[in-house]
Parts: sequence; structure tokens; C-alpha cells
Amino acid sequence: MKKIIKLVSAITLCSLVLTVAPAFAQTNVTTNLNRDTTGGANPIVKAKWEANGTIGTGVNMVVATSTQFYMDDAVDAGAQFLPSGQYQVNKKIAFCAVVTDPDGLADIDNVYFDFFYPAVALGSSHVALTDQSGLGCSELMQEDSLTRLSKAEGLHLFCNQVRNLNNNLPTFNSPYDYNEICNPDGELQKETAAVYCGTKDISYEDPAEDYEVWAVAQDKNGLQGTLKNEFTYLPVTAFETDFTSVAYGNVRLNTHKIISGDLLWGGPRASVRNVGNTRLSMQVWQDDMGFGKTNGIWNVEYDARVGSGAAFSVYAPETTNTLDDSLDLSELDEMDFSIDVSKFPPTHTSDSYTGTIVLSAVPENHLSCVDGEEL
Repeated sequence: MKKIIKLVSAITLCSLVLTVAPAFAQTNVTTNLNRDTTGGANPIVKAKWEANGTIGTGVNMVVATSTQFYMDDAVDAGAQFLPSGQYQVNKKIAFCAVVTDPDGLADIDNVYFDFFYPAVALGSSHVALTDQSGLGCSELMQEDSLTRLSKAEGLHLFCNQVRNLNNNLPTFNSPYDYNEICNPDGELQKETAAVYCGTKDISYEDPAEDYEVWAVAQDKNGLQGTLKNEFTYLPVTAFETDFTSVAYGNVRLNTHKIISGDLLWGGPRASVRNVGNTRLSMQVWQDDMGFGKTNGIWNVEYDARVGSGAAFSVYAPETTNTLDDSLDLSELDEMDFSIDVSKFPPTHTSDSYTGTIVLSAVPENHLSCVDGEEL
């Protein structure tokens, strides 16, 4: 009998082993759940706004305190923000909401903001910040949690600073307004509502456009209240170069002399990079370096281009010329220059010539989410 039992046990064990997937195999297992939203009432986001997360400018710029989250960069309704126009100098934005819950503030589990990109493509040179998705094209950029302010801080920020100093900044949920929220018998005073705030950085190179933002309050039953608005990232067209002169060297008559740039920032040759939040095209203006005219025709002709793949743009002195091959957001590229002298004027007593190049830029449309081409 014992032998029979042992044999049966061994067979059973083998059966069990054979029904388990080998360790080196891959198996996909589906999961599912249903959010339990039974019981209670949804939280309510009564008002929300965005504001500068810093105060001061330049070396005097410091992170704002929570009671200073009421300023933006324009007088229009809602929030508008200017980027730095400087390489890797990002913009800190504060975001706040007035939240209540019919079941009491203790029922609020979390308040957070969802940020969405505008409906444009970012381009291959754009570098997302660590906490950003980098997707562009109306997709979610990131989600950030808010912290509840004290009663005194919330009252001072919303009912004094925002209401009196930047009245058209917030977006209100219907039917709420300043009076309902801020009156002596209002919910902030009674502490049946509270102000929640947080901060986040958007990149110096995030595209100039309107950004949709959701304020989402969630209670302990998983019920949610949402209020949406938009803020505007104002356009700033800006670039940097790593060169301050173009040395043509020894130039011969009627000989096209090219001075090539490079893709190494800070290298020996000319490079340019986009540090604004728009795409851009470079423009070039140049004087005649003293070559003058003969029979009303300039004795010198110039060429310039951005990127080695673009065609040279030929231009005469004292004219502004827009170069081909626009720079995408944060894109770095080389700048090539050339010169062709048709006459060395006999009135010029030296073999040396000097002049001035003026570089500028014009904004270009963003890239399409459909085909990646310019809108």
C-alpha cells in the first residue's frame, strides 16, 4: 500500500510541475478592476488659477511664497507667462485651486493639476524636462500634486492678493464668485473650503501656445471634481551664437571664399542655437566693409546659410536677408558665411578691411502633429 501511495504522489507532483509555465517562458496575464465610487458626493473645484512662481528679475529673482502666487506677465484675463529667452533657464509656474467637499474637507484625499501640451509637434531637437512626457500634440505633459494652505494663507492669497491685485486671473466654476468664497460667512472663512497650491517648471523651449490645465480634486471614495482652463505661454523669439566675428582671411579678387561653421558649441567655428519658445529663421545684414560701389553696383557680394544642407542665400550689403532652414525648438546648427569681391577700390589705402554683421531672427510657425511639417 505504501508503494502505491508513493507512486501516486510522484505522478501527481509531475502533473503539477507540467502545468506551471517554465521559468524562461513569457506569459501575459491580464488585470482589471472597477473603481468603487459608491457613497458620498463629489468634491467641487470652485476656482483655479496659474501665476508666476518667482518674484523679481535677473539676479534678484527668488522663488515666491505661497501668498505671492497672484502675478502673471500680462493684463489680459487669465494667466500669460513669458519664457526666459535664455538657454536652460526654465519658467516656474504656481498653480492654485479653491476646493470644497459636501462631505467635509477631511474627505479630500488629493488635489492635483494635469497639464497638457498645445496641439503642435515639438520637433526632434526639443528636450523634455525630467518630469515631462515630451509628447507634445495635446498629450498630457505631467501631473502635479497641490498642498493645502492654512486658512490665513488661503484667505490672504485669494481674497486679498488675487481679488484686489489681479482680479481677472482666476477661472470660476458656476455659480461661484469672489463674494461667495470670500464673504465673512463664505466657505474659506468657515473652513469648509481651502486653497491648495503647488509649483512646476516649464522649459524655456516649451512651445509658445495655449496650455490646457485641469484642477482635479479627489475624495477618499475616488469621486472627483474637475475645473479646466488655459494659460498662455507668450512667444519669445531668441537665439544665441558662440562667435563674435567672422574672419574671411586672405581673399582674392573674384574668388568665392567660404567660412564654414560647425556643430560644436563653443568650438572654433560659428554655431547658432534657438533659445526661445518659437521656431525661427535667422536674418543677416552686413555693411560693405569699405568696398563701395562701381557704376552703382556693389563691389562685394555675400552669402550665408544655416546648416550645411541648406542652399546659400546671396545678398548685397545693407540689405536684410532671411536664411533658409529654420531652427526648431532648442535646435543647434552651424552658420556658414562667404564673400566674393569683384573690385578692390584703389581709394582704399590698406590691404585690411573690416565691417559689421548684424544677426537677427523672425518667428516661424510650429510643426504640425499630422506630418511634422511647418503649420
